[in-house]
Amino acid sequence: MAFSPDVLVTALQELIPGYSETFTKWHPAFDAIVKKGQKVTAKGPYREFALVPSGPGQITPILTGNEVIAGGRTMNSVRANTYAATMIYAYDVPGQDLREANGEMDLVQLIKRYPERAIMDFHERIAQQLVAGNGAGAGSFPTFNGNVTYDPKGLGARRGMFEYANAAAQTDTVFGVAKNSITGWHNQYRDITSFAANGRKHMRAAYYDASQEMANAEGDVDLLFGDRGSFDNYLEDLDDQVQIITPSTEAGDRAPSKLRQGAKFLGATFYSDQYIDVTSAAISTRDPGAVASPAANGLIYGIHSSTWHMYTMGHDAGMETKGDFAQRGPIRHPTQDMWRYEFVLSMGMYCDNLRCNFAVTGGNLP
Repeated sequence: MAFSPDVLVTALQELIPGYSETFTKWHPAFDAIVKKGQKVTAKGPYREFALVPSGPGQITPILTGNEVIAGGRTMNSVRANTYAATMIYAYDVPGQDLREANGEMDLVQLIKRYPERAIMDFHERIAQQLVAGNGAGAGSFPTFNGNVTYDPKGLGARRGMFEYANAAAQTDTVFGVAKNSITGWHNQYRDITSFAANGRKHMRAAYYDASQEMANAEGDVDLLFGDRGSFDNYLEDLDDQVQIITPSTEAGDRAPSKLRQGAKFLGATFYSDQYIDVTSAAISTRDPGAVASPAANGLIYGIHSSTWHMYTMGHDAGMETKGDFAQRGPIRHPTQDMWRYEFVLSMGMYCDNLRCNFAVTGGNLP
């Protein structure tokens, strides 16, 4: 009994919402942003947002009652901007596979062989782009990695968010605003010279530097992502009795458990991220010129998820789609016995308070 291409679509319509949600659950950063209600649908080609990294007002002491109250707004605010990246992951299903399918079990195998592997591959490329900036074909999506650039709309390269330099020395332009051009627009940074000697000390320092910026209003840094060497050095440095692993796999979550376990670090959860590969050129060198980067010795990101926001573009599920790994197709290939299906992503993300986030390098040094 052969299956028509539309039967595959009908089956996928039941599964795609779960696959889309799996992406946000698959990577803890996206999971935290979504859970805090910071994912919206954009109504235009880009988003412009107010950047107020430090206090927006002033205090006037009242001594006699005749004082003129100082203006209620400082000039420490500017407009930043962000563009959504649009990508289409296309894959073809041979007509012969559909003709030779027999029964429900063959349909299940078709789903596993084509759409399921396709969406997981798409997810992994975006996750790699986020932390390392070298996801294959995903160079338009934003990245944490300040060694590289991304280009969401073909309007020019934009630098990744985290710079591996002391706060006062940071000069990159992120979301259209140069770092340190206004007070507080920078990420926190520390460099480890030997994990055994000062690894946890510098991690704590960076954590406190970032957390104290918004602790009263938003709490502390809640997520850490590091390369395998830095993560292993952290675990080795802990006493056995305080090595607490936090599994975050939930019912129905397809994410592999080994990728979803983190170790507690103060008030945050520290995850080993397979895509932070310190031997890759994206991490070990900085463009342009392939200048040696301190991240080559290990890289840990500290994320305050309350300062990050996600948005999608698109409204009509039958046309441009809603942009959240939405499915389109089937489309008959004009010159081959193939049916084409597509996953559409139109998504952007931004941070409105970088100083509440940090990077630590050198964690891979014993």
